[in-house]
Amino acid sequence: MKRNIILTTLFSVCFIFSSCADEGYPVFYPGTSVKDEGGDNPEPPTTVTSPDYTRLTADNHPRVIFTDADFESIAETVKAGTNTALTQIHTAIINKATGYVGAADLERVLSGKRLLSVSRNAEERILFCAYAYKTTGEARYLEQAENDIQTVCRFSDWNARQHFLDVGEMAAGVALGYDWLYNDLSSDTKELARKALNDFAFAPANDGVWNLNFYEAESNWNQVCNGGLVCAALAVYEDNQSVAQGIIDKALESNVPAMEGMYSPDGNYPEGYSYWCYGTLYEALMLTAMETATGSDNGLSSTEGFSKTGKYMVFMEGPSGLCFNYSDCAPSTIPCLAQWYFAWKFDDLSVLYLEQDRISRYSSSSESRLLPLIAYYAADIAMSEVSAPEDYIFRGGGTTPVVLVHDTWTMDLDDKFLGIKGGQGNSSHSHLDAGSFVYDYNGTRWAADLGLQSYGTLEPYIDLWNMNDGSERWTAFRYNNLNHNTISVNGSYYRVAGAGEITGLVNDSGRKGATVDISAPLSNEVASAVRTIYIDGDDLVVTDNITARSDKTADVRWTMVTQAQPTIEYGAITLVREGKYMYLTKTSSTGHNPTWTTWSTVSENSWDASNTGYYECGYTITLQAGETATITVRLTPEDPMGA
Repeated sequence: MKRNIILTTLFSVCFIFSSCADEGYPVFYPGTSVKDEGGDNPEPPTTVTSPDYTRLTADNHPRVIFTDADFESIAETVKAGTNTALTQIHTAIINKATGYVGAADLERVLSGKRLLSVSRNAEERILFCAYAYKTTGEARYLEQAENDIQTVCRFSDWNARQHFLDVGEMAAGVALGYDWLYNDLSSDTKELARKALNDFAFAPANDGVWNLNFYEAESNWNQVCNGGLVCAALAVYEDNQSVAQGIIDKALESNVPAMEGMYSPDGNYPEGYSYWCYGTLYEALMLTAMETATGSDNGLSSTEGFSKTGKYMVFMEGPSGLCFNYSDCAPSTIPCLAQWYFAWKFDDLSVLYLEQDRISRYSSSSESRLLPLIAYYAADIAMSEVSAPEDYIFRGGGTTPVVLVHDTWTMDLDDKFLGIKGGQGNSSHSHLDAGSFVYDYNGTRWAADLGLQSYGTLEPYIDLWNMNDGSERWTAFRYNNLNHNTISVNGSYYRVAGAGEITGLVNDSGRKGATVDISAPLSNEVASAVRTIYIDGDDLVVTDNITARSDKTADVRWTMVTQAQPTIEYGAITLVREGKYMYLTKTSSTGHNPTWTTWSTVSENSWDASNTGYYECGYTITLQAGETATITVRLTPEDPMGA
């Protein structure tokens, strides 16, 4: 059921990193074709057209994402049983919609400063019941969706002054429900919805006196807020053309630098795994809404790196079942619903490689409220054609450069996974973690990241969103460099504006990894600090080359966070987790003898969360002023005592 939508993407030239090795395992070089590198790296189409707003007329509803024909086609496909994935998604939506019928009315109750949980609940209830009505014809779903639209549109407001994300999600739910059910809603309900969208969404978005800075943000805020506003403007366009056009124009204009900052040049997302799942899904919503309603996303999908970001996310998950959870992200993996957009838009089915086995989890996923959007994509996708990526290394530059390594794509005990990052502390949701890494071996995460702490448990006590040097943010245990898998010097925090740069790949003789220069974040304490991290057979090798400044000594702390219990013995650190053993050993040094050390993960701060089950281990060394040291350690399953 491929739609006849004019593709609106513009070819963007990406550059192959000159420091990448020419031999070894296949590497995903964003911007190259299958023929160039042997990988399944699709290029976006090249034709660009402008949006056609003359299509937005009163007699053309539904038009945002779905048409009536689309709903009918999905119902027929599900009945025929010819698309298993679509049937699973459809069934999940119908089952949850049925549970919402007769539910208590939503209430405007804040959680702290946020209405977000109410907005998300409303969005899911409206979209699921609207979809269920359009694909089954059962009036009970229409009645519930209409009741929920009426309820939230009678709220005093949607909390724009405190937290505009709440508005973005609420507007998306009301707008899509309004559009999909346009021909069946009462005139009073439609008028109520139009007024609420204008008063609670458009007006505050246009109020330059106090509106939040999501228009200027290079973060998920730009994507979610603009995504909801654009859906709303497209849904009510003919009733308030000048205001709607202004909302769309401003959203598209502000989204250009945001997308460039978040996806260029290679698709890796600065805010990390969890925020990719959130922000990118709303980016997909906005672009698909524009394409379906006007025939064009105005070229936004051609943004450099955007067509590659689905590949980045496949590489972000390890065989332990955990992700590379840098920045404010938890380690657990979740369904990445936006991957369906990239499979649909760019015909790269490998991005669904990890999704095919977790469709059954979609209805309980954190972004499940947009499942009807996924049904739209799934209707055009043959899951039988999904295969694993052909590359084993992903390298991405930009704000938060990363190198991601898979040893195989079996995602089992035979697969190893390594994630390495650079970046700087003052980017959105960042931690002081340049040079940090995570590592999976034998199905277990051995080198871990503590991840985020719930914002609500920190905001009352510290200035959490001040990203400057000296901010209280960095006193939070999980946020500073002392408690990440990197090196710290003289007990100091990294310079927030100092960027860790990935300067080359290791990709030869079975070794896979990268070199990252973290001299800039450490420049107050050392003259230079460069680390090379790579998989070598069954071992993880980490080499640090550090030169002290000429005016001070350097007390170096090398830290690895782990859920394996560490014991210092026989000149090494033995790590034990669930009956499995690994050993941290020194293999070489330039005249320096590291002191193996463990540290407590219990914080002295009352506001820090518990880190129960996590340990920190590593070594310390002291460099005299101007002195250079090179230390290599291995994380290996081979017992150094030969036992």
